[in-house]
Amino acid sequence: MLTVAVLGPVEVRRDGVPLAIPAGKTTEVLVRLALDAGELVRTERLIEDLWGGGARNTVQSKVSALRRALGDPALVQGGPAGYTLAIGRGQVDALEVLRLAEVDGDTATALAMFRGDLLLPGAGDGAWVAPHRTRLREARLRLTEDSLAARIDLGAAGELVGDLEGLVEAHPLRERLWALLITALYRSGRQADALTAYRRVQRRLADELGVDPGRELRDLEQRVLRQDHGLDAPAPGNLPGVSASLVGRDAELTALTRATRDHRLVTVVGPAGVGKTRLAVEVARSARPAGGAWLVRLDGVRPGAPLWPAVGEAFGVSAATRAMVLDRLRGIDLLLVLDNCEHLLDEVADLVSTALSAAPGLRVLATSQVPSGVDGEVGFPLEPLTLADSITLFTERATQQRRSLVVDADTRRSIAQVCRALDGLPLAIELAGARAKALSIDEIARRLDDRFALLVDPTSRRPERRRTLRAAIAWSYDLLFPDDQRGLWAFACFAGGAPLTAFEHVLAALDVPATAAVDIVDRLVDRSLVAVDGDATRYRLLDSVHAYSLERLRAAGLADVAQAAHATWLAEAADRAATGARGADQATHLATVRAEGANTDAALSWTADHDPLLGLRIANGFGWAWSVLGAGPDGARRVRAALSAADSRASEQDRATALLLAGFLEASGGDLDRATADLEEAGGNGLYLAFVRSQQGRAPEALALLADCRSAFHRDGQVWEEGVSWLLEAWAGIALGDVAQGRAACAEALRLLEPVGDQWALSHAEALLGELAQAEQRFGAAAAHLRRAADATHALGFAAAEAHHLANLGRVQHRDGDREGAVATLRLARDTARATGDPRTAALAGVRLGWVLRALGRGDQARTAVEPACRWYAAAGGGDAALLADYLLAALDADDGAPDAGRRLDDVLAAARRDHAVDVEVLALDTLARLRADEGLRAAADAVLPAARHLISDRDRD
Repeated sequence: MLTVAVLGPVEVRRDGVPLAIPAGKTTEVLVRLALDAGELVRTERLIEDLWGGGARNTVQSKVSALRRALGDPALVQGGPAGYTLAIGRGQVDALEVLRLAEVDGDTATALAMFRGDLLLPGAGDGAWVAPHRTRLREARLRLTEDSLAARIDLGAAGELVGDLEGLVEAHPLRERLWALLITALYRSGRQADALTAYRRVQRRLADELGVDPGRELRDLEQRVLRQDHGLDAPAPGNLPGVSASLVGRDAELTALTRATRDHRLVTVVGPAGVGKTRLAVEVARSARPAGGAWLVRLDGVRPGAPLWPAVGEAFGVSAATRAMVLDRLRGIDLLLVLDNCEHLLDEVADLVSTALSAAPGLRVLATSQVPSGVDGEVGFPLEPLTLADSITLFTERATQQRRSLVVDADTRRSIAQVCRALDGLPLAIELAGARAKALSIDEIARRLDDRFALLVDPTSRRPERRRTLRAAIAWSYDLLFPDDQRGLWAFACFAGGAPLTAFEHVLAALDVPATAAVDIVDRLVDRSLVAVDGDATRYRLLDSVHAYSLERLRAAGLADVAQAAHATWLAEAADRAATGARGADQATHLATVRAEGANTDAALSWTADHDPLLGLRIANGFGWAWSVLGAGPDGARRVRAALSAADSRASEQDRATALLLAGFLEASGGDLDRATADLEEAGGNGLYLAFVRSQQGRAPEALALLADCRSAFHRDGQVWEEGVSWLLEAWAGIALGDVAQGRAACAEALRLLEPVGDQWALSHAEALLGELAQAEQRFGAAAAHLRRAADATHALGFAAAEAHHLANLGRVQHRDGDREGAVATLRLARDTARATGDPRTAALAGVRLGWVLRALGRGDQARTAVEPACRWYAAAGGGDAALLADYLLAALDADDGAPDAGRRLDDVLAAARRDHAVDVEVLALDTLARLRADEGLRAAADAVLPAARHLISDRDRD
């Protein structure tokens, strides 16, 4: 290998052997080519730089002489067009120095490359060399500053004051040198001299440049004045320098600092890449014990090897024995950070127990994927970052790579997409952010399907498992027992997490006994490879662990075996839901269908190619539950896709079931033509067709179909179907204006459905009876029905429907005279609607709540309830209660004596007349009449009121 040293007298070595290079222009040619090592330097540029022009033959002769001196013509490539010195940039000392200065590399090594005060003495005196010398001079100065800063931190402040005084005289406008001088003076106990140095640089900058010191120097002066402990010389230790800011860990930093202070052994536990080491180092940095904070990295120690030598290495002691380390730990307050303990649990337990007993002043802060189990250990689980903090971290790292990156609303959405896919793991986010140097954020998001190829930092000098996501996860994976690895394979089949029973089913297919499942889950949770959701009834993998585990499952050749077991478990759940979703256990089956939506889609995708009949079994089993959950066209597409995949292999019964379900789902979604086609292809079904005919406004046909099929339901003991037929008859009867028929049919539906326990059907029946009772002004009965409807939807977890029923119940309670009950119910309706993302129902409930509160004389509360509703109606372009909301605010202004209340009421009145809203028109007239005491206007109101009274459903008549 050829190396070229040009920072001092030119030295060329080939495989360590010095080569003699002719002096003069031949050496200058070498230096010129070396400063662009590996790149073509055009002949015209060489001539211009070294000869000032017109010396093409001379260039060729000097290149020939250089080739002979190097002993290998291939080292200088090219011809008349130009020449290239064919070596790497790292083989030229000047270029390596510039690289080290940019990447905060080995400062001592870099400074040692400068041999003497002259820079590039072999380059001659041409103008071309001046920029190179300037860059190198700046690099040497920056490296010198880094070296001095490190020595100050190591306690050499006093001995460096003289050197720094000389440097600030030589470079009086370089603020970092002044900052180092001020810090060195302060740490030497010379606070007054430090402040005097600040005033000197302040005057110098003002006199020569007319500017004030920068923020760093100004902040430093304030810290000196208040004797900030952060300026004190650092305690002993071997902690690494801060490489990047710690984002989103303020709460954890405070809590872990407190835990480390209060307990002698604390272990930070979390998955690979979550930032355990970074947090532990930051806590150790702020602890400042008298004996220092010492980091012991254990990732390179093999299981079974003694740990005492590794601890000794942290203190600079080679081949340390147990006795030597314990002697070092005794008699002083000291913090030991044991990093990456997960593969050495027994060894760590032995070391920590022994050390804590022998050294009373010792505290241990460990990082691991699983606790060590030592008595007195306090575990500190470290969770992934929140989405907001993940976005901040990604943005910070990405802008460091590309300063021109503009983070607008669209970019922020793309960043959020990346961060969600990376589960908030800091390592993964930082690796993704590093790719912003060459890729757009959208491109990074697109490439996450191949995340292990993307999430690599090839420029980092950190250990591999800290610079590639694959290596970080592989480290954790390789520490697992074989059964635990198969546990990850089983979990990898699930797209949306899994309950324990599902995990056991797939695990058994992978030849692991179900009896081992609980222990496997425990171990995987302990190692932070499996996350526990909710009340410990569901388990999931982080996306990156999921992707890695799926790779290993495929590599083992067992992917189809596991996926088949996954689909079979869902088919068995679908079999149970086919009947259970219509009975007393309806809520349980609906919860399963909700929770397993992603898994169902994954299973249907796999079965379409591998076992279509199993897919049809899943779709038919879950079809009615999808109807109850309001899946509509999406559910229909699932059923139809499964039927299409099965094709001619489906039995006639399965085919008919699929078409009936698809038709009902389409009808509930509003596509009545498609629904009719599906139902007719299925051979017709009176119950389903009656639902479609009702939707089409063809109530007489619906009633006829129901009458035809009901006798068969009764004869065959199909109680649910018979009950639902009465419910559909109630809707059709009411649509025809036959309220008595509707009420009777509802009562019959309840008689049949209550024993069955189908809360979905019961909620519809109760709501319908509530509406009928309210229309007949039987408010007590209406409230009872609506309360039962709300309770039924609450039991099913249908928050949106529950909010709707509660909003109607509150109105009925008010009309029944229970104003306080109405207030409580309407507040619950509004809050439930908000929580479920239903602003329309929330606005309606808010207006009704405002109405009741005004009637109770609580004007301020009424305004608070109505104003958000008004804002939403304005933004949404109106709604059922928008005009009433405007009236209420105007009426509240009138109640408060607001000067423009009359104008606002006039506006409401005009809008009501335009929209033919007679009820609001009468309310506005009545309020205006009272406001203005205008008898003529009052007479007009009295004239309209009798005709409109039946339209006013909510008016307070007291």
